[in-house]
Amino acid sequence: MSRKSRFVEDEERKPIALTEAEQAFIKDWEKHPMRKPRILKVSVNFAVGASGPQLEKARELCERLTNQVPTEGKAKESVRGFNIRKHEPIAVFTTLRGEKAAEFLKKAFWAVHDSVSGKNFDSFGNLAFGIDEHLKLPDIKYDPKIGVMGFDTTVVLERPGFHNKRRRLRPSKIPTRHKISKEEGITFFKHEFNLGVE
Repeated sequence: MSRKSRFVEDEERKPIALTEAEQAFIKDWEKHPMRKPRILKVSVNFAVGASGPQLEKARELCERLTNQVPTEGKAKESVRGFNIRKHEPIAVFTTLRGEKAAEFLKKAFWAVHDSVSGKNFDSFGNLAFGIDEHLKLPDIKYDPKIGVMGFDTTVVLERPGFHNKRRRLRPSKIPTRHKISKEEGITFFKHEFNLGVE
């Protein structure tokens, strides 16, 4: 059976069981749509740790996986032990939004067997996890010119109205009652992506 067919079959698996508290969150979202979390952005980061040919390989791979041109990440300070100079490019990353973000997340979750640890969530419901080999993603073939690389994925959540704190004119704070909690973030991923959380 091909990796693609297994990916399609896994999408049709049974939904994750939700606790009473998690079901209460979903009922609240249905009653108040403006309180339902949504994905603001998905960041894909290849932290190579050095410039040179390996960084160029990471750049090419990142562009292949995301269909976007990545940006360079530069060292904030010099580290003699690793021969890293200040402002030297040592990583590449890109940010996905909208449908691109959702489609990439489905593949990334499949690569980690649709399961992450509760420790991967922060206190605001945002999720960060790593994939040790990019070959675990569906429909990806080995390229000897690039080899095998791992990368980190970070998912940032928001609610409608969060743009008020980012606007240039008269930005305002988000009240505590409107912020997303860790438990609510876990519920969102369970409900929207059928993601298991250990």
